[in-house]
Amino acid sequence: MTSKELTDNLTFLSALRLLSRLAAKGLITSSEQQNARKELEKKLRPTLLLT
Repeated sequence: MTSKELTDNLTFLSALRLLSRLAAKGLITSSEQQNARKELEKKLRPTLLLT
């Protein structure tokens, strides 16, 4: 794994945690959370396979 891939993966995981917290607090809807995740996947192209 390259340094860029590692950085992208860590950024992706951090963003997913943030999205989960925002959704849990009711600040964003589930559909907004899913849309944000799709955008993150496009931009960061994480090499980790998460569900």
